[in-house]
Amino acid sequence: MMIASTAAIEAIRRDPSFPRLKAMVIDATGLAYYADKDAAFAERIHRRLPFGAVTTVGAYLAALEAQGPGGAEYQGLINELTVGETFFFRYIEQFDALRAVAIPECLRRNQATRLLRIWSAGCSIGPEAYTMEILLKQHFASQLDGWQVHIVGTDINAAFLEQARRGVYGEWAVRGLSPDTLDACFDRQDKLWSVKPMYRQWTSFMPFNLVDGAIPSYPHGIGHFDIILCRNVMIYFDEATRHRLLQNLHDALADGGWLVVGHAEAGPQMNELFIPVSVPGATLYRRQLERPAPAAPPVALPVFAPVRPAAPVRPRRPAAAPQPAAAPAAPPAVSGPPDSADTNDRSAVLENCLARVEANRLDPGVHYQLGLVEEELGVGDPVAAFKRALYLDPRFVLADYHLALAYWRRGRLVPAQRHFRNAREALEGRPDDEAVTDGGGLTVQELRGMLDLWLSGEEG
Repeated sequence: MMIASTAAIEAIRRDPSFPRLKAMVIDATGLAYYADKDAAFAERIHRRLPFGAVTTVGAYLAALEAQGPGGAEYQGLINELTVGETFFFRYIEQFDALRAVAIPECLRRNQATRLLRIWSAGCSIGPEAYTMEILLKQHFASQLDGWQVHIVGTDINAAFLEQARRGVYGEWAVRGLSPDTLDACFDRQDKLWSVKPMYRQWTSFMPFNLVDGAIPSYPHGIGHFDIILCRNVMIYFDEATRHRLLQNLHDALADGGWLVVGHAEAGPQMNELFIPVSVPGATLYRRQLERPAPAAPPVALPVFAPVRPAAPVRPRRPAAAPQPAAAPAAPPAVSGPPDSADTNDRSAVLENCLARVEANRLDPGVHYQLGLVEEELGVGDPVAAFKRALYLDPRFVLADYHLALAYWRRGRLVPAQRHFRNAREALEGRPDDEAVTDGGGLTVQELRGMLDLWLSGEEG
């Protein structure tokens, strides 16, 4: 059976219509993740054949073209291609930052309208959206009394959305949550966990294509959000699609609104469109206020340790090796600086990194940080900086990972795959709950999962 299946997949790859089919699907979904993964894409097509009387790639392509992206089989193929890896309170440091910084700012800014709008873009099966409702009700219930709160989760995968609406999950989606959190927020159903009705009142789900749909889309209610979470979605898109989506997300935020992205998704455009607000363990991105805010005393972000929400909300995190304490940086103001000051700040950050490299040439960490800054600002040679970090420490796993991403963004797929594999090999034998050096709270298990997605179906 395995030999027949392998032969069938190879036949799909060699079919003259296969490149057109793959190009059409990537264009409709933005899933450039499959650009260099013919075997993985062909395996998904193999799962969909036969489709009725259709048994060839050419006939399948014609059927999809006739249906269009809204057709049932087109949706079935999208369901096969999209990734549903998610769980409650994933990347807890980002939720800490929302609780300590972004949500209180939104409550101050919206005091007159008493309206709070949140979008989980690419919500998969829904834990991220429900996590936001749990967080709000556990920590801001009194402040939100009498408010209208809307949390919408969107995805292109209809099967994911169906599960999200049910709100019922297996052990994998609730892993790491404390018994108190499980008891307070879920009802046990044999081996499944159902989100309690009180944590589903503000949350709804609907289909939406981030690549094809207009953003903002006010007929769909997509626009004027206070907080947008779009995490680990853009890593599957090519640079042009990512660039366009970031601009759209910026336009979908209210003045002063907040964007949360995944660890690997920050880039030069982020600092062009948003004001980065760094807190311990995370960076949030804020749309600059375009209208003067009502007169009020200026509020500065506090210098604080990573937030420890009161039980039962905080999920348990496995113990990690202690990290050296970093000296706290001066916090940015809540309101954004003028453009000239922002430019000066970027120059100062780059100059500081270059000075640290000059003073610590044998420290791989400073070369890695320089690579991140150069990639984010679109200056210098981040590839060379990541290579220097790896020369000094060949087991520096995040340097391999970001070098792979840098190559991938530049269309150099072969070295990108090589460094993704190097990063995965560097994680072998390391405990799942170990914190990755310079990872901002990222664990070995989480990074291994991200790498497995990149390496699934790799060529050669």
